[in-house]
Amino acid sequence: MTISQDVLEALPQSLYRSLPWPAHTIDSCVKIVSEAQRTNNPRRVRAWIDFERATPGGEEILGCLDSVLHQTTLPGEAFADRVRFANKLRQEAVDYLRSSGAMSSAKETVDPQAAAIADGLLAALRLHDAELAEHSEIMAELATRFAVTLGLDAATVARVTLAAKLHDIGKMRVARSIAAKPMPLTAAERKDVQSYPVYGADTLAAMPALAHIAPIVRAQREWFDGRGYPAGTLREEIPLESRIIAIADAFHTMTLARPYRTARTTNEAMEEVLAAAGTQFDPELAGAFAAMLSYRPRIARSA
Repeated sequence: MTISQDVLEALPQSLYRSLPWPAHTIDSCVKIVSEAQRTNNPRRVRAWIDFERATPGGEEILGCLDSVLHQTTLPGEAFADRVRFANKLRQEAVDYLRSSGAMSSAKETVDPQAAAIADGLLAALRLHDAELAEHSEIMAELATRFAVTLGLDAATVARVTLAAKLHDIGKMRVARSIAAKPMPLTAAERKDVQSYPVYGADTLAAMPALAHIAPIVRAQREWFDGRGYPAGTLREEIPLESRIIAIADAFHTMTLARPYRTARTTNEAMEEVLAAAGTQFDPELAGAFAAMLSYRPRIARSA
């Protein structure tokens, strides 16, 4: 999502000078308020919490959000409606941040040795491709939150966290000239790119502390209907963790700009995920993911 310039210009500059938070945090608050107002959906605050990088703690998020909401609820036209909307938006933030405690508890169950090795591998990926590493970090948060929302046991959530963080580690063995190349790829290039789950799984399988997530990473590009790769497995034969990661990965990837396409909005990305439910993605998980992000499908208007 891009920051709405008219909303930014409508806020007094004194707001930016007085708040004790980084400019990107303030901009994020402005952005999510604008997006929530545009879609008339207070629950869009969840998209901000999941996607913004280097977000502060819960108290700082709510403090910043309160400051921005205060500017949108000054006396004037539609005052009561704006106050009501702001209160709903803030309550959504409170409720959603409360679930962060469950996420923190789940992450604590990750084996310390495995976590340390995973962090080292992610650091290597960051040197190879900083944007890819950032995507992996964001996607790991998103996948972990999804697993927690599904009510999965701590061991499963821990596997999701580790596998999501390292799902792209195999791309270090794919030439960057190919990875960054605009479509279409040659048959040989496509084969190399599609080998990255196997490359990643082989790397993890050689490390005792991470070998248990190798099958998850290997199966991340399998499709629910069996048309994926590398093995063509389908439905429940695909590990649950892989099916969770596949949705979170596709969703977040679609919101990023690539050499061969522009970034999609979160709504557009969610529409594509749901359109692929039953083919590429587990339909039950796709529905649960949409519910987690409070996605509201657009209603087609009759001519």
